[in-house]
Amino acid sequence: MEILLTSPRPDLDTTDFARAGNVVHAPELDTAPADRLLAALLRHGATGLIGSRRPAGPLLDHWERQVPGVKFLAYETGPRVPGPARTGGIEEYRGGSGLDGLAAALARCERRFTLARPLPDPGGPAGRRRLPETVLVGAGIVNLITAITLVEAGHRVTVIDRSPAPGRARWDAYGCTHAGDDARMFTFTEMDNYNNQDFHGGPPGHFRRLIEDHGWLAREPAGLTAAERAWIDEFERVPSWLARAYNEDVFTLSAEAAGEWTRLRRDRPELFDGVVLADGILRVYSDPGHLGAALARHHAIGAVLAEPGPARLARDTPALARPLADGTLAGGFLVPGFTLNVHKFTRRITAWLRGHGVRFHWNTPVAGVRRDADGTVTGLDCPLPIPPGAHLVVSPGVPGDTLLARTPCEGRIHGVLGGWTRVGNDTPVLRHSLKVGRHGHLTEDANVTLAVDGAGRDVLVVGSGYGYTGAGTEPDPRQLRALRRGVLDTADRLFPGRAAPYTSADPHDGYAFKYCVRPWTATSLGVHHTEPTADGGLFVVTGGHNTGGFAQSPAVARAVLASLRRESHPMHRLYHPERFTAFAPAPRAPETTPAAPLAGR
Repeated sequence: MEILLTSPRPDLDTTDFARAGNVVHAPELDTAPADRLLAALLRHGATGLIGSRRPAGPLLDHWERQVPGVKFLAYETGPRVPGPARTGGIEEYRGGSGLDGLAAALARCERRFTLARPLPDPGGPAGRRRLPETVLVGAGIVNLITAITLVEAGHRVTVIDRSPAPGRARWDAYGCTHAGDDARMFTFTEMDNYNNQDFHGGPPGHFRRLIEDHGWLAREPAGLTAAERAWIDEFERVPSWLARAYNEDVFTLSAEAAGEWTRLRRDRPELFDGVVLADGILRVYSDPGHLGAALARHHAIGAVLAEPGPARLARDTPALARPLADGTLAGGFLVPGFTLNVHKFTRRITAWLRGHGVRFHWNTPVAGVRRDADGTVTGLDCPLPIPPGAHLVVSPGVPGDTLLARTPCEGRIHGVLGGWTRVGNDTPVLRHSLKVGRHGHLTEDANVTLAVDGAGRDVLVVGSGYGYTGAGTEPDPRQLRALRRGVLDTADRLFPGRAAPYTSADPHDGYAFKYCVRPWTATSLGVHHTEPTADGGLFVVTGGHNTGGFAQSPAVARAVLASLRRESHPMHRLYHPERFTAFAPAPRAPETTPAAPLAGR
């Protein structure tokens, strides 16, 4: 979608509003004659126009007739002019002329485009036909929660996973859910947007700097493929106004997930027995400015339970008294949310699912998706026979591109690792799990989760770090060591003098440091894709939830169920894998323009 922005504000030139490549700022057209403005609209093929005043009706009539597609119009001053409904688009009055108002108008324009794009026709009748077998590929937390939702809706479910049954092998034999430590967190901002949200900010360079240089790159730059460099380019191309809009969508889906978590805890309490469920999250920060900005952000979404000052926080949470006294922490506040021990939780889930007829097939790799000559899905390339007419729901994690080939999701899910360590939760005992912000630190964000190890000891699981591994899961050893140093430093600064607990008989406890690789997208949005299979079922892809797979898993489950019922769900459009590239296709760079450098040694 091309957008002509004619607002004459001089400070627009210092923003990133046109970074995506599909916004043309032409302030000279704001007061230009109508024929000149129309010529520009036609020349650019623009279907969006944002300016200071409403153009005359004849210009809009010509624009509507001569440029195909839905149109979007926003203007600052003057009343909205009533008139006959226009078949070619929507007309919207925008109040205010500041950058916030322009950003809101651009976001509404993108939203109009996103909601107007047709989704693939899943085929078949909606509603009440006989429920077929539903096969889930991947036994991570997203698909396990989806399995519960499908069983509750009457589906017959089979789960296939390439790894051994959880708990029977070393941690590095598993994907993100079972390889990471026994800790997960829900907060309303757990799944977040990591693109630039500062109107005057430059392209975020996280993925161009190595971890040891305070970046997020866990691979040597020279080894990155063209596809991996394109993924980084796309991450940097998302403009601030769109990143903010994406963030609102993510938070909306997290709010839906919150309601579903509440329902699940009410209706299935047996799933939460013995999983070290802890309500209320303390968010603590090293930098006063970071603390203030985070507090304002959480007030804006109504997600603050208490805001004690540093003195009261130290008194009420003696486990943090020392880092508050020595300046490691500046303060914090309490937000709604919960943590649990995810390995214990998934064991509860799998036992519950087996009790409700779900079949699990471990050590069963799926090499790919079979398609006929027309490209229609016909089945899975795996040793397990798939029942005719079965729905196929794939949540592949990283690497999973063989399952995504020939879908819009192909190439969109890459890996970003995080590391884990443990310390004892002894005197003084920490009562709330933590979300930690250490501004400018090597591992800037951290989760500290209350846990119990395999020997029954109270421990704290410290997870932190970002490290881009690209389309695979193998980090450079040097960068992995740098991330390890950062995670251990966070644990030591927050809990000085606490020894790491002795390992237990549980193989998942037998480590000093480990990591998992989370499935990320360049837009910080998850992906949801649906297409029909040759025998009347549906092929559904979910994934790419960055740091929010656990947090949003109940909302993902509802979106999957809606797809299988041929019903709509907001996630279907908001997490469409081509949402960004359809709206702002990547510009073709001149051959003489060198690629932006990637930092290396």
